[in-house]
Amino acid sequence: MKLKGLVWFFTIALIVISLWELSYTWAVRNHESKVKAQAEKLIKKSNPDLKGEDFNAAVNFRKQRILDSTRDKSMYLGSSYQKCKENELNLGLDLQGGISVTMDVALDGLLKSLSNNAKDPQLIAALNAANASKVNSDADYITLFTDAYIKQNGAGKLAGLFAGAGKEVKVNATDAQATAKLKEIADGAIKETYKILTKRIDKFGVAQPSINLDENRGIINVELAGVDNVERVEKLLQASAHLQFWEVYRIDELGNALKAADASLQNYLNGVSDTVKLKDSNLAKQNVNPFFQVINPINPQQDQKTGKLVYSSAIGSVGLSDTGKFNDYLNNDAVKLALPSDCKFLLGVEEKSDKGIRYFPLYAVKLQPGTDRAPLEGEAVEEARQDFDEMSRPSIKMNMTPLGAKTWGRLTTKNVGRPIAIALDDMIYSAPNINEPIMGGSSEIAGSFTVEQAQDLANTLKSGKVNAPAKIVAKQVVGPTLGKEAVKGGTLAFLISFIVILP
Repeated sequence: MKLKGLVWFFTIALIVISLWELSYTWAVRNHESKVKAQAEKLIKKSNPDLKGEDFNAAVNFRKQRILDSTRDKSMYLGSSYQKCKENELNLGLDLQGGISVTMDVALDGLLKSLSNNAKDPQLIAALNAANASKVNSDADYITLFTDAYIKQNGAGKLAGLFAGAGKEVKVNATDAQATAKLKEIADGAIKETYKILTKRIDKFGVAQPSINLDENRGIINVELAGVDNVERVEKLLQASAHLQFWEVYRIDELGNALKAADASLQNYLNGVSDTVKLKDSNLAKQNVNPFFQVINPINPQQDQKTGKLVYSSAIGSVGLSDTGKFNDYLNNDAVKLALPSDCKFLLGVEEKSDKGIRYFPLYAVKLQPGTDRAPLEGEAVEEARQDFDEMSRPSIKMNMTPLGAKTWGRLTTKNVGRPIAIALDDMIYSAPNINEPIMGGSSEIAGSFTVEQAQDLANTLKSGKVNAPAKIVAKQVVGPTLGKEAVKGGTLAFLISFIVILP
């Protein structure tokens, strides 16, 4: 009897938990259906000629923007949309459909980029041998490569392939020391690739993505349930990391342009134009300062000692719940036409305020004339590592290539007393202030870093130079097998059948 009572206890507990999770699933599906209907209505109004796949793509884009902008607002039982997504039943690929991929971090490209000659026949031969061996081996790729190279060319020659001025492998390193250093670099590259993929996956709007790393083999397994644009997923997952060094605008340099953009957007939202004058004075009180409300401008602070104004490297901040609205405003002609043609807005890494509010710093970077490129790109970085400055604070030491050093010298000379923003995949990771011209290509980035933050930034800098993208080596696209009603009925049927078979 006690055993039967215990079984009933766990059965009831399972039913309660399942119904609790299912209630969030229903709430999420209902909310997403309403948002999709809202997105369809907006697209039909703004682009009545769109049909077929173009219409569906525009609807999905607008739907995701709306969901992003409302993800932290209360939706069900006091929980936000994002919280509901986290609490809903994990339907997985079988029920929702989606994509499952196995990705291989291309360490052969890494070794080529680290070598003194990427076309060296002995290097290529050892890489070919390692690529052939890894199919049936559990050993890490660096070991397979170094074993093959030593076997083909004899002992004591490995360091010569990778050593040089400013490089991490030393000229007098033994084969074991060179192998250990290459493994250290490879481990950092694999982890950085994994972090980059994790951040990219956030863009798909998947609530419960699965991404698992096998560090030893350099394999990353990704499952994204519910995504329907497989080509976009593949392209974004396999893209090489894009590192850029940007000059930035200060808030005072954009002041008039930002005011003009804000005023134009306010008129647009209120239906006011040059030909349609504002007749209803009450409309003037609607949508007041819409652009400023989203970008939250950061005004300069006066230095208590010198009396000079101190400008933040960021011109403002965008709340997590406002990111969708922010992107919509940026794509509005009322805003675009008011801003300088060489101005591009980029968000920084997510932060939290003292009150726990999540937001992104907002930077205004300067495009090169007639291009979307930065004055200095990732290929200019020769080597970067975490170190400590003269005050024993964690810092990052960075060396440039000869050509990169010349550009870096000109760029830092031009921007003494101003920040240079460091971006990876259009996200600003740091914006250190330039204290003096940096000639010769050797730099130190210091600040209030923890050791881990300094290591992460050093890996970010190296990712722009190191060629170790993740490539899809296996893929499975799964179509949804159960619709919304089937999920409801199937779940309830499971619970009922579970009760019936109890002793």
